[in-house]
Amino acid sequence: MHKKFLCLTITAIVFCSFVLVGQGLCYQVPGDQSNVKYLYVFGKDGQKTYGAMKTGPLVVFVKVPGTYKGNIQIGINDPDIGGTIDEKDGQWDTTTKFSILGGKKAYTSLQEADETYVLIDKQSDMNPVDSYQGDLLAEKTFGNDEQYDKKLYSFDPIDASKGEEVDGYRYFKIVIEGLSGNDNNLFSLDISPDTLEAFCFAPKIRLAENRGAKMAFYPEIPSGSSKIFEYNYDLDPTGGSIDLISASRVFRIKGSATGMWESTEIKVPSQDAGKRWVYEITKDRQKQGNMAFSLLTDRGRSIPIYFTPGAAGPKLIFTAKLKETPMPNQPLSCNTFTFDGSKSYAADNGKLTYFWDFGDGTTSTDMRTMHTYNDSGKYLVKLTVKDASDAECNTANTQQMVKVNQPPCAIADGPDVSCLNEEITFDGSQTTDSPDDKLTYRWDFGDGQTADGIKVKHKYEKGGNYQATLTVMDDSGTICDTGTDKLKVAINTSPVADAGKDAFLCKLNPSEPLEVTFDGSSSKDLDGDKLTYSWDFGDGQTAEGKVVEHTYEKGGEYTAKLTVADNTNTKCDKSISTKTVVLNRAPVANAGSNMEICTGEAVNFDGSKSMDADGDQLSYNWDFGDGEKGEGKTTSHKYAKGGIYQVKLTVDDDTKTNCSSSFSKVTVSLNSTPKAVIASKDTASVGQTVNFDSSSSTDLDGDKLGYTWDFGDGTSGSGNLIKHSYSKGGLYKATLVVDDNKKTECSSAVESHYIKVNTPPTAATNPNLIACVNDEIEFDGSKSTDMDGDNLTYRWNFGDGEIAEGVKVKHAYKKLGVYKVSLEVTDDSGVEGNSSTSSLVATVHEQPVSKIEVM
Repeated sequence: MHKKFLCLTITAIVFCSFVLVGQGLCYQVPGDQSNVKYLYVFGKDGQKTYGAMKTGPLVVFVKVPGTYKGNIQIGINDPDIGGTIDEKDGQWDTTTKFSILGGKKAYTSLQEADETYVLIDKQSDMNPVDSYQGDLLAEKTFGNDEQYDKKLYSFDPIDASKGEEVDGYRYFKIVIEGLSGNDNNLFSLDISPDTLEAFCFAPKIRLAENRGAKMAFYPEIPSGSSKIFEYNYDLDPTGGSIDLISASRVFRIKGSATGMWESTEIKVPSQDAGKRWVYEITKDRQKQGNMAFSLLTDRGRSIPIYFTPGAAGPKLIFTAKLKETPMPNQPLSCNTFTFDGSKSYAADNGKLTYFWDFGDGTTSTDMRTMHTYNDSGKYLVKLTVKDASDAECNTANTQQMVKVNQPPCAIADGPDVSCLNEEITFDGSQTTDSPDDKLTYRWDFGDGQTADGIKVKHKYEKGGNYQATLTVMDDSGTICDTGTDKLKVAINTSPVADAGKDAFLCKLNPSEPLEVTFDGSSSKDLDGDKLTYSWDFGDGQTAEGKVVEHTYEKGGEYTAKLTVADNTNTKCDKSISTKTVVLNRAPVANAGSNMEICTGEAVNFDGSKSMDADGDQLSYNWDFGDGEKGEGKTTSHKYAKGGIYQVKLTVDDDTKTNCSSSFSKVTVSLNSTPKAVIASKDTASVGQTVNFDSSSSTDLDGDKLGYTWDFGDGTSGSGNLIKHSYSKGGLYKATLVVDDNKKTECSSAVESHYIKVNTPPTAATNPNLIACVNDEIEFDGSKSTDMDGDNLTYRWNFGDGEIAEGVKVKHAYKKLGVYKVSLEVTDDSGVEGNSSTSSLVATVHEQPVSKIEVM
């Protein structure tokens, strides 16, 4: 579209301090400052891919200044689940409960919940705490009730003193919970007075309809936060994109896939902590989108998300610049414009005064001003600037024509429900427009097809729920030239009745009643409508129900008729199916008793106890449960591997009827011998802990094994991992028995493992000794012993830095002193702990020096 408008540019998203001015006695949640119309809650059975979460209720908090002493009023717009705003999944079967709570724990029960309120993992949704703590002040449950459709339901006024008092405010909470059903309830809240504020820890919102639409929420980031975590749910790749905007930075947020959570970690600029940010969602092409989101601190605490920027919060600032050849482009709204004369200037750079004439009898003297026109039409806007001189040329004028247009009010009319391939008339003739511009009409039927015209016809080729959109455009050439209306159309697919296969009643003896079960559960409705079932049994009797039983008075052949209806009151709401019922005597199969045997053995099967009351000759067919088949009254079969097999014997009397056969099942339990495996050391020392590991033992049948150990030293134990130490050296045989507890001949297996246990040697040295410097001393370790008879090596450390090896060694000390002599004796077993040490003290003296002095 080509439009000539006053050019507007969005210069920035600015965080500043300003006073929040109320727009009347109440404001709506989500409301205008979010550009979101509805919150949503699904019934407890809602589909995850549509945006439903198993998260418990939606909770909205109302924050009341402690100085306010009056009443608060809370209302619900469109609280019911039905009509044109809400989303139906099959039949309207959903109820929603709205509860208002105050008093102790109304707020702090969730404020202090930390991780438990919106903790998210990849396997589940949020895990909420009990949302109903506090004093219940009001409550009401809504279903599919026309009296509340598109209407405001207001609760009785509530005294503000009944809120929970925390830090100078009183808090109430509104708990909205989907009880039964799977439909989506779209609604908004009215809260008054407008000095109150509302916030949520985890909003669930319906995205704006138009592609490119901006939606904004205002999380209040706690002071001292260094990083936070954003979580969003079910945005979808076509749903839109998310920016989290602080005063100094813009953070791009990862969007979630259908029915999934996605998270983003954000480092908080220190100067931006303790402020409200903007959580901005930009809509993409998805037509009907839901999403939920939340933010957590790095300590897991939920961050409140406000629906308004607050008194000190962020604000979107728009400016309009009047150019030399001003061409209107995009107003703030259909009748509100910002006019900017700041580009005007004086040649001597002197100060200018400004006078605006908006063409509707109103004026302004501001350099930059915003003006709202009350009526549509064309207005000549004049700007007069004047400098401070008294010269005749101290004034300049410029002017621009502004066109104010109200968009057409599109009204789409058509049936709420119709049949597959039935021609439907869509009528947009009730659309209005002021002024009466020439209108064009474009219909999008929601199935990929479109048409132009006030009144059009269309056939849907697939059943389901469709949203037909009427777009009406006037010829004003303005940004406000388009209006839309949406119409939900349920296209009904005729149900398919299935009375089941023809049946033959097998009568075991003449006294038994001819009772037949009729099952219509295979009937289906592609639209998911709830069906009703009506039976005509062909003998003058009827019944209602999906599964019914009927007793015939006498035998014969009957034609039973099933009529199913989806109750949509359309031409295609019924379907009929018939089945033939014949009375007959069925054989009785008997496959014998259950058996338990070991693998590798042939199993004998005997069906000779099967019988036929009519005396018919029977055929015998065996299904051994392993893919193999057999025939005959008696037969045998060998299974390739162990396991539990369901063996099925089918006998047939060859009457070629549906009741000519019957079957019997017998269970054959084939047990495989388990395999015992021991993993352990081959050698160890006396007293050393030895690990015996049988965890590699296996059982082909997957049975749980028991483990019994005999360590060969008179002790035993149990378990697949066990520790043991031997008190004496020697060669031991450790035996493991594994058992699958099937109590068959092949239930257990045995494995043995030999382990050599070494006794460390005992080192023995000379007793402590006294010697002189340079005396050759003999050191003797021959009294060292080894109980296992192992070969020993001897290593001496004389304490003066000298080392020697051997049973007996000699050594002379060069200096006097006291020396600790140690002998380490090591056997040749090669195991840990195969050595011991003994020591003695050698005291070494030096010969005295004699001197004579003559006086």
